[in-house]
Amino acid sequence: MEKIFTQFLDLPKTINSKLPMNSFNAMVEDSEQNVAKWVGTFYTVSALVILITSLLYVLSPIWSGGIGEGIGIVGNVLAILIWAYAAFPIAQVVRSTGDSLAESKSGIVDFVFRDLAVANIKLLGHVAALVALFGALCMTITWATSLNVSGGFMTDWIANIDYAYALPMAAVTELTDLLNLQFIGGIFADWSGWDPTMSAGDHWSVSGLYSVLWEYIGVLAILAKLYVSLAIYYFFYEIISSLVKWIKSPYLPFRTN
Repeated sequence: MEKIFTQFLDLPKTINSKLPMNSFNAMVEDSEQNVAKWVGTFYTVSALVILITSLLYVLSPIWSGGIGEGIGIVGNVLAILIWAYAAFPIAQVVRSTGDSLAESKSGIVDFVFRDLAVANIKLLGHVAALVALFGALCMTITWATSLNVSGGFMTDWIANIDYAYALPMAAVTELTDLLNLQFIGGIFADWSGWDPTMSAGDHWSVSGLYSVLWEYIGVLAILAKLYVSLAIYYFFYEIISSLVKWIKSPYLPFRTN
């Protein structure tokens, strides 16, 4: 009787093991180990989506009637070629981020609050630097040729990935405010706020040259602030991580002879 009762209780397990192509249990049970691969796949797919949508956005003036007239056509065509070229290295930044995340061996906590956060900060910083660089190139051509090589209508889609920076850094900014370190929080607030569509000034003018040079300096400023932000984030992450470990196993840092 007891054997029959045990077999009855094991009936779901027995049937489940006999189901054809049933790998769902293993998939769910191994989900934590596969989070990094799933996230990496998401970024890989996102890179392709970003490439296709940005190319469609950049090339849209051709079929929407926004190519301009006269000499303006030359400037718009140059802008289209520059930003179509830029779409590929920008998409590759996203793809590389996914590849690095897919190789992570960290636990779920370290993966979310360290690997993923740091990868997103680097992602937006590198994308912002590339956008500023190609914007500076457009400004240089405008200053050197007097053509209106606009970068503005090509970069609006960049705002769609701002969450990648805002999400991991919001908590750090709040922490700096709590510790009365608002000056550090200010670094996080505006480090990537560089406008790649500034006016180049008059053709071959000294003031225009200053504007062009300032735009290239902006690329370096974005990268510098990126690495400062990363250093500060790592610093606070280590503090919080050490504090959590101490709470789990408190001790007094005294030496005994």
